[in-house]
Amino acid sequence: MGLKTRMAIALALLFGLVFAVGMGFIAVLEYFGLIQGIWLLIIPLCFAIFVVFLQWAISPFILSWIYKIEWVSLEALPPAIATYITDVCAKERINLPRVGIIDDLNPNAFTFGWTKNHARVAITRGVLEYCDTDEAKAVIAHEMGHIVHDDFVLMTIVSAIPLIFYIIARVSIQVLRYMPKGKKSGGQAALVFLITAAFSYLIYILSQFVALLISRYREYYADEYAAESTRKPNALASALLKIAYGMATQGLGEASEKGHLKHVSSLGIFNADSARALAAMSADAYGNYSVETIQKAMAWDLWNPWAWWLEIQSTHPLPAKRLKKLGEIAEKMGQKPLVQFKLKKPECYWDDFLKDIFAKYGGLILGFVTGILLMWYGWTHGFTEQKFAWTFLFSCAFFMVVTGAWGLVYLLGYAYPFRFKDSEVVTLLENPKASPIKGIPVRLQGRIIGRGIPGLFYSEDLKIDDGTGLLLIDYHQISKLIDFFVGIFGTEKHVGKTVVVEGWYRRRIIPYLELYRMYPLDGGESRKIYTSYLYIAFAAVVTGLGLLFSFLLLPLVL
Repeated sequence: MGLKTRMAIALALLFGLVFAVGMGFIAVLEYFGLIQGIWLLIIPLCFAIFVVFLQWAISPFILSWIYKIEWVSLEALPPAIATYITDVCAKERINLPRVGIIDDLNPNAFTFGWTKNHARVAITRGVLEYCDTDEAKAVIAHEMGHIVHDDFVLMTIVSAIPLIFYIIARVSIQVLRYMPKGKKSGGQAALVFLITAAFSYLIYILSQFVALLISRYREYYADEYAAESTRKPNALASALLKIAYGMATQGLGEASEKGHLKHVSSLGIFNADSARALAAMSADAYGNYSVETIQKAMAWDLWNPWAWWLEIQSTHPLPAKRLKKLGEIAEKMGQKPLVQFKLKKPECYWDDFLKDIFAKYGGLILGFVTGILLMWYGWTHGFTEQKFAWTFLFSCAFFMVVTGAWGLVYLLGYAYPFRFKDSEVVTLLENPKASPIKGIPVRLQGRIIGRGIPGLFYSEDLKIDDGTGLLLIDYHQISKLIDFFVGIFGTEKHVGKTVVVEGWYRRRIIPYLELYRMYPLDGGESRKIYTSYLYIAFAAVVTGLGLLFSFLLLPLVL
């Protein structure tokens, strides 16, 4: 999950909590009759709009507080970038944004603020470390595109629309509860409110997906602005490959004289952490990447059904689609696209997608069907009411056995197999069949270059450079509360160390390694994650309890 996405989720959860508490308070007032009539709609709507406005108003302060950003003058940036920012602001007649640097080698960048005249741009030292001047300028140009287009205001308005439909659905249900029963006119009115509630809730769900779609369009729009304002769409494509796909290794920030790509890292202009690892595949001795290597890196985005499913839930488009769009812009400018995807799809990947779904949820489906069949058997064989009740309880116990046993097989054989094998980031990213469900047990050796979310003081995740690419290390120790304290007190000391990590490679839009064990080569403190053990133990307990209850209930059913 990228920096921008995590940032958006954190803010959404924070203000979602404020909204939930406020709506709960309003519900109490409704219950005691202190809010009636049209005010049942007006007050919740006003409160929802207030929460959206509050999020827009104070989010910049929150982000400035939770991220370790050193605000600097433009003179602290490379001259070409400082000149570009100044020229854009003069041309667009907007104020200069406030610029900050995050002291982290995990390359990324993001923009936040109130309006185009009150904006802030934050970049990590990794952008300046891994990207050459043109690429770094393209990253900044993308962020300037968001500023020029006033995306802060637009997305605030867009985020308010789903809340409005949610309020209408909720109020319609509340009205239904208090409508008089028995009258014909009352029944007709109830039907109207029921339809209104159902329709509004459906629109609420759909509008959330539309809001994400608009966000993805704004990313394309910012890409287009960067390409046109710099006249170098290939520079942004190059940076995106390095950032979105993780084609990066330490110390190779300048492009070669032949114009090939060198290793770089992740950028926040994209659903960042999503691809830091790909680029290193098939790199030559000079750190250049072949066209075939780049196309293999793009294949997952364009072929795997998981990519489509995850994209519709994301604020950012798939990087391969952005690369293709930038290639079209380059052609319009009379330039040769940096990369053109020409690989032929060797097979259909839907069978693997369905296999993943069945592996994870097949136990629930099988357990539910088995329970229904047992109930049907009792019903058709004329069981007494008491015996039918025992049959129902036996069905529930057997459901526990089936789902628990299935879960054990799934966890040990599919999600968390423990046969770790030595691998490299580049090799992992060539796999177009990787998924978020099936775990590939691997072992990597490399240097920790920064936090998973650079600058966030409680980010527990890490970023590793294994010499072939960069990969996100997902740290999750049983509960988010533990992760929070680990992020504050334990994560920073690992940065800069050479380590060996074992875990399960998975891929969402972002390739990542779910950590099992990490130990530094200097003999320092090692880390072990017990989350997989917790899941396995839970499945074993459910299976055991199910067997026990089934054994006790079986004589009562027979």
